[in-house]
Formats: sequence, C-alpha cells, structure tokens
Amino acid sequence: MAENGKPAPRGKRERLTQAAVELAHRQGYRNTSLADLAEASAVPLGNIYYYFKSKDDIGRAVLEQRLGEVAAMKQMMSGLPTPLERLLGFVEATINNAPTVAERGCPLGSLSAEMAREHGEWTEPAKGLLAVPMAWMEGQFADMGHAEDAADLALQLQSSLQGASILAHSLGDPALLVREGRRLQEWLRGMEASPATTE
Repeated sequence: MAENGKPAPRGKRERLTQAAVELAHRQGYRNTSLADLAEASAVPLGNIYYYFKSKDDIGRAVLEQRLGEVAAMKQMMSGLPTPLERLLGFVEATINNAPTVAERGCPLGSLSAEMAREHGEWTEPAKGLLAVPMAWMEGQFADMGHAEDAADLALQLQSSLQGASILAHSLGDPALLVREGRRLQEWLRGMEASPATTE
C-alpha cells in the first residue's frame, strides 16, 4: 500500500517493535542503537521518531511484547487438561528453546535483569517477566494437591530453569538446559505420583 495509506504505519511500527525485541535479546536493549534498529527493520532512521517519540518508548514496546508473550504462554498451556501436563509443557517449551538460550540467554530473564537495573518506570512491570510465570506455576502446583508448599515448589522450578539457562548461555551449551529440563520433568511426574497428603 502507498506510504499515505493507513495500514502502512502499523506495519512499520510492528517491524520496528519486532526488530527491537530481537536486538534486545541478541545484544541488550541499551546496547541497541537507533541505527541498529533502522537497519534490522528496514525503516529509515529518520522515520523512527514518527512511530516512537523516544528510545524509551521503544523500550516500553519491547517490554509490552514480551509480557504479551507471557500471557500467550499461559493461554496456550491452559488448553492442556491437567496441571501436571501444563507444567510439563512449560518445561518442554523451555527445552525446545535451548539452542536460542545458549546463544543469547533467556529472553525473559535477560530483559528482566536489564530493565531492573534502570530503576525507573519499567522496574515493576519488568518483574512480571519472571514473576507472572512463577505465580502461574504456583497455581498449577496448588491444583496438583500441593497448595501448602506451592510457592516454594514454583520458586524451585523457576530457579532451576533460570539457573540452567544462565549456565547454558555462559558455557554456550544447550545440552545443559535440556538435561536439567528433562530432570525437572521427571521430578514433576514423581510429584503427581506422590501427591501431598492432608491431615
């Protein structure tokens, strides 16, 4: 469509946002220049401010997209019939992402850590990148019959996945994340076989 058509700005904004998300994951948000963004999105450098008033606005768009991905994950997992299958599916998705994590780091963990250092308006929303999935895990553990220690179990699962992600990235070895993911899946299956008892 012509430049003055209505859909074109939307398409370019989406390209800019997607490019910013990918660049932030590959090299960090603060290390990404507007020139990098223009090149990756094929949007002229001088046009970027037509779609975003500042680089901080781009940062907000990156965060919003990642938070949207978290919401989409929860929605996708809700289609699985049992809490165990949902937790297993979450771990499986992490395992499937192991090559990318080994190359660039965890997309949620790395962005959350970077934005937490900003000490600005992004700090609280950025916590949701890891806190929202962990709260979701807590709900799944509670539904499995482990309500009393669901928060601790969610912390253990999230910590194990994030720790393995850091190791896989630091050592450039996706097999480390795959191995830990498989171990966690066996741990989860064992928990359903031995549900918590109530007094």
